[in-house]
Amino acid sequence: MKLLKGFIFDIDGTLVDSMGVWSEADRIFLERRGIAYEPELTMKLKSMTLSTSAGYLGQLYGLPESAEDILSEITDIVRGKYANEIKAMPYTKELLTYLKESGVGICAATANSHELSDLVLGANDISDMFDFILTTDDVGSGKDRPDLFRVCADRFGTDRENTAVVEDSPHSAQTAREDGFFTIGVDSGHYGDFDALADHCDVRFKHFGELLGAFSGADGGVLIGI
Repeated sequence: MKLLKGFIFDIDGTLVDSMGVWSEADRIFLERRGIAYEPELTMKLKSMTLSTSAGYLGQLYGLPESAEDILSEITDIVRGKYANEIKAMPYTKELLTYLKESGVGICAATANSHELSDLVLGANDISDMFDFILTTDDVGSGKDRPDLFRVCADRFGTDRENTAVVEDSPHSAQTAREDGFFTIGVDSGHYGDFDALADHCDVRFKHFGELLGAFSGADGGVLIGI
């Protein structure tokens, strides 16, 4: 059994079912300029911050727009979907409620923007479940580095080994696990990532209902079987 005192949740593809939205936004953005979307872009952009990914697109295709303008247009494409269409993953509210009642730290750590994160969490009525929300822009590096996870644990006041990082991305999970965090993988249903998570997680689950069933109460945290 493993005692966990803090939980760091990814948002897109983990808390909310939004992963396809960003690929669709990139596709629409490029097609407006007569450029065919290449599926390989999804994996390349996945671990980048939003600002970095916008700059990457501009450089890759020699676009005249600044990274700020590219990001602004892509954000406009997805804003309406985040406010009106994107739903929380099954059992999300039940899981967050259980953890909150257990007295553990809960935060969201995302490569998304504060604006869109607040929008989608608010639309699904789960914003107030988190102690805080941090983005990769807040720490100045993407999830290919452990900085974001370290800052979250520091704010909790927890050791890495007793802090869970909950991710759908194999690359982000690998970053967290190699830095000493307890890593929980969940299935976003996107691009076969669940299979790849097997190599980068301490445990993995198809959905949060399974994860809930793996917990038991403990003084100062929750226990999970490993």
